[in-house]
Amino acid sequence: MFGLTTELPIIYSLFCILIGVVYSYLLYRNNKFENKILSLTLFVFRSIIVSVLSFLLLNPFMSKISTEEEKPIVVLAQDVSISCADSEDSIYFATLSEQLSTNFNVVEYNYSEDVSKGFLSDKKGESTDISNLLDEVDLKYSGRNLLAIVASSDGLYNKGSNPFYHKLSKSVPIYSIAIGDTSVFKDVSITNVIHNDISFLDNISPIEVQINTEKCKGEILSIKLYSDNKLIQTNEEKVSKSSDFIKTSFNLKNTKIGLQKYSVEVSGVKSEKYLENNSFNFFIEVLESKYKILILSDLVHPDIGAFKSVLDNNKNYEVDLYSLSDFDSSYKEYNLIVTFYLEDNNSSKLVNLKDSGLPILMFVNSKSFSLLNSLYSVGKITAKNNVQEVTASYNSNFKKFNTSSSLQSYLSDLPPLSTVFGEYSLSASSDVLAFQKIGILETNKPLIVLDETTERKIAIVYGEGIWRWRLNDRMDENFHQNFDELFSNISQYLLIKEDKSRFRIDVNNKSEEGRNLSFKAEYYNENYELNNQKDVSLKIIKETGEEFDYIFSRNEKSSYFLNVKSLSEGKYFYTANYNYSEFIKKGEFSVLPRSKEAVINTANHQFLYQLSNYSGGEMFTNFDIETLYQILLNSSRNKIVIHSTEKTDSILNNIWILFFILLLISTEWILRKYNGFY
Repeated sequence: MFGLTTELPIIYSLFCILIGVVYSYLLYRNNKFENKILSLTLFVFRSIIVSVLSFLLLNPFMSKISTEEEKPIVVLAQDVSISCADSEDSIYFATLSEQLSTNFNVVEYNYSEDVSKGFLSDKKGESTDISNLLDEVDLKYSGRNLLAIVASSDGLYNKGSNPFYHKLSKSVPIYSIAIGDTSVFKDVSITNVIHNDISFLDNISPIEVQINTEKCKGEILSIKLYSDNKLIQTNEEKVSKSSDFIKTSFNLKNTKIGLQKYSVEVSGVKSEKYLENNSFNFFIEVLESKYKILILSDLVHPDIGAFKSVLDNNKNYEVDLYSLSDFDSSYKEYNLIVTFYLEDNNSSKLVNLKDSGLPILMFVNSKSFSLLNSLYSVGKITAKNNVQEVTASYNSNFKKFNTSSSLQSYLSDLPPLSTVFGEYSLSASSDVLAFQKIGILETNKPLIVLDETTERKIAIVYGEGIWRWRLNDRMDENFHQNFDELFSNISQYLLIKEDKSRFRIDVNNKSEEGRNLSFKAEYYNENYELNNQKDVSLKIIKETGEEFDYIFSRNEKSSYFLNVKSLSEGKYFYTANYNYSEFIKKGEFSVLPRSKEAVINTANHQFLYQLSNYSGGEMFTNFDIETLYQILLNSSRNKIVIHSTEKTDSILNNIWILFFILLLISTEWILRKYNGFY
């Protein structure tokens, strides 16, 4: 289908025709041709030529509309993880693909931890990420004529998010083909170990081990924590139910600097068939640094002693306690400022504190909320000159650092604190660790909040009376364990600094085997402007002595980048050189063993049924190709979509118009000459 339009109103084309006719009339009105047909022919030719040339001055456009039919798209996805190795489904998928291709556009995928094209007979995927498959389909076919997803799976996944909550599962039918063995064996497995990624030398790190058991009622489990194959601690837990979920905790003292490897092992039970899932490795980066911490308070209060006792337990902290009037040093000597009872009297010392940019931990009470409003206006309190008692309600969405289950329970069962009664503000970047709870009413007012503004890191405790929390922390023989964990983690978060040197290297210090490692380098000149005019080299040395040399590439953002192909498991050290050793950065990283699927894999077909049913699809217990084909063929979503494309182009770009005009001009000229008219 074609259309014609012009830049100027199309009515002007009538004038173009009129110009052609008038011009031809003036040219041929006194012609001496005896042949009237020849005279009329020349008149028409000249009229068309002049009219077309005049019309071209209007810059006409020609539009063409083309249509294309798109068949419904069916995505076939084969699970190629180790847990599905016993299922030879590649042949069935190939047959299904061939049958569907007559009526549908078929897309073939295989997936485990990654997503690839085609089907495989050899299944070696060491983990399963179903949400990654849905992400890939959503990226490639969102907004297209996507009919359905047909995926084989055993219902197990150990990477990525729950596919049940993926947006595709709400909009596209998922037809699952259930494979794998649903038999339940006697088994003990470590499902997860919760820990902080970073800790300081000689700090206590809480470790929580989560264990699943099947058919092990009455068994006594021995859980052991190792550091470099050296046994550190042992816990024992009794299994109380046939299918039980057990949590056990360790308190790990970090005694070595650097990235430390730890492992947890749980003893096998009699007749347990698979033992590969009875161990779990994890890593903690231990930092050594001496930090100076300044506590400022104009009043003596037991809260100060309770908090200071936490800092005194860490030999890497040097703590000074002053009243504001007695403090006459520079804030720049310290790494963290802690304030208790300071009123905002606009003294020069408080102005300097505001301008220092140092991280601050503020304990807010009726004497200091005005200082809070000036230091951290996004978290200010609009007070009503009253105080009230509140308890803590732990926020399960808190993300700044990990908290043990023991600490979470502890926070929910503590004596009340005195808080300022009023309206509380929160910034979009703040992360609330605990909310205020009044009686049984949980409010959205923060009690403990952490934030990172453009000026500084800051933590706020909106309450007075934490000394009662410390006294209340008496679990077995571990006095003050939870109290110490809470304020150690808050202090540690505030003390960790970003690299602000002129030459910086950014790399993930923990990478998984089989994945590429990305390095980013930045060089800042004396005006702290990014540039990448000189070369940056990198030498990587494995702990076994192997060496690897690289040169960074430059990108348009004036920084450097380098992708290192997957390295084998182990510890590595690197040295980066800017402009052949003008600046040098050293560091280390570890390549962790690839996370593997447990060999014991009791298929979770119930999950597949729920996922398929929720998405509007169906679960099949075998490859019933004909039934599946008929379901897709008769689906209400089986519709051909017609895509229309309109292409508009100037007629001046069409060379055939030129040939047409030349043909008319040449024909007219030849006829005129042949008949003796000049």
